[in-house]
Amino acid sequence: MRQFFKFVFASCLGSILALVVIVFFFAMAMGDRSAPPTVDDGSVLHLKLNYPVPELTDNVPQQQFSFSQRNTLGLDNVTRVIAHATGNDKIRGILIQTESVFMNPTTAYAIAEEIESFKESGKWVYAYGDYFNQSGYILASMADSIYLNPNGFVDLRGYGTVSPYFENFSKKTGIEFDVYFAGKYKSAIEPYYRTESSPENRFQTREFLDEYHQALAGHIADRRSLNTEVTDNLIFEGMPPRSDVCVNEGIVDRLLYEEDVKELLKETMDTRKLKLVDPKLYNQVYPKKKSSSPNKIAVVYAEGPVAFAGDDKGNINMKVYDRVFDGLIKNKSIESVVIRVNSPGGSSFTSDKFLKRIKDLQNAGKYVVASFSDYAASGGYYIAASADKIVAEPTTLTGSIGAYSMIPDFNKASVEHLGINWDTVGTGLQTFIYSTFIPRSERENEILQMSTEKTYEQFKKIVAEGRSMSVRQIEEIAQGRVWTGRDAVGVGLVDTLGGIQDAISVAAEEMEYDDYKTLKYPIIKKTFWEQLLENLDNAGAIEVNVEAPLPRIFTEEFRHTLNLIENACFEPQMRLPFHLVVN
Repeated sequence: MRQFFKFVFASCLGSILALVVIVFFFAMAMGDRSAPPTVDDGSVLHLKLNYPVPELTDNVPQQQFSFSQRNTLGLDNVTRVIAHATGNDKIRGILIQTESVFMNPTTAYAIAEEIESFKESGKWVYAYGDYFNQSGYILASMADSIYLNPNGFVDLRGYGTVSPYFENFSKKTGIEFDVYFAGKYKSAIEPYYRTESSPENRFQTREFLDEYHQALAGHIADRRSLNTEVTDNLIFEGMPPRSDVCVNEGIVDRLLYEEDVKELLKETMDTRKLKLVDPKLYNQVYPKKKSSSPNKIAVVYAEGPVAFAGDDKGNINMKVYDRVFDGLIKNKSIESVVIRVNSPGGSSFTSDKFLKRIKDLQNAGKYVVASFSDYAASGGYYIAASADKIVAEPTTLTGSIGAYSMIPDFNKASVEHLGINWDTVGTGLQTFIYSTFIPRSERENEILQMSTEKTYEQFKKIVAEGRSMSVRQIEEIAQGRVWTGRDAVGVGLVDTLGGIQDAISVAAEEMEYDDYKTLKYPIIKKTFWEQLLENLDNAGAIEVNVEAPLPRIFTEEFRHTLNLIENACFEPQMRLPFHLVVN
């Protein structure tokens, strides 16, 4: 007994000491903040944005062993910071340094539009890069002058998708996939039973990639005063990795090192010290002011995959959004809601529940406008199908009205390669229908295919009802086909083109509001540990950034493939037919 109490006491003492250490570091971090951050006169807003930009600030999943995602400024605050800096006399200009940014074109164009407004106020904008990828150059092209490292390059080479196909893998390993899908364009499932893209998938992919290509060529031509045919050809041929070619073609203005550019800025501003202000710091110094207007418009950010369960940030799950919708329904002072969608879809079950809650809003008398960002496809479109108005960006990827299911079959691999046989005892004809080791019968395959087709039929009915069209009309534009926002207007899936501010204006106009304030949901709260790490980081007490050694695009693709298989085994999926990473 004495030994028992000894170990218990030692364990408790260790826990208490650990807690004391944590509190000590927390106090140090808090105490180190002798003065709040400020923005001095003659400052320059420094746009780097070298992180994946979410729609809503801090609405990102926290990766294990990675502390680099704290205080992740979202598109909502990036654009607000630029807009605020436009009228701030302390800000003289903007230095864009977006060498390698991880954002899709739609997000880049939204930020570029805000930079354009900044320039129109009479303030200057310069850009510098050791190199620029395509999304980074979309932002850099907004500058009055673009400076490039003498050894740098601009990586203009068009857009493309790369997807793995596993049919030969299945033949070699014996790991097979039973797939079920509805819609000839619903190609997320193709990699598991084909060796290459189907003609339908290749066609739809070519269509939206061409839209991206033309948008980029037109954007560069307009901002750099070049002929569109010239920029189109530059992108098609691919810019060679030579800085002198970039100058000769008018893509950049001068070749300078970073230190020389900063000296040039000092001369322009007639100052000895260059005061660069990070958007995150600016956002802390100038948080959004609370409006006194009694008119309120709620903006609900639905971003990330549609998940079946959990409450993680950065995905759409009902544990979080049920609370949001319950609060909005009870709040009589909110008469209009904008749903900002940036999702490739996912769980058919959760998609339907989310749609039901939007209908609950409408039944409570709320006017609902959907605003589409990079994606609002498959389940991402389903959740917004009943909205009173739908607004999309020209380069939004949307539609993908279809469904699929998949179950891996390890029986052959198990028996032939591992020598493991499986014996069963069951009480029903379909007891093992979802087994990954027992082959499915023809009848079981028919049942799973019918379940997938039922989800597809329901999807079409939901869209037909929401868009005031017939199911036959929806069938013609469905089949899992992906549309750009521009094309979606033509086929009736979207009402008008525009960004989130345009969608908010639609809601305000419907409510006849002359003035209003917006309320953002969900409210992103930091956990104790996230707050502690942020305070330590801000105090300069810690600098931790442990990242996977594998290339980002490989790890993202691998994670996406595993999630795709896992989710598709659980229920029919309404998801975009590929994982697209655009630079």
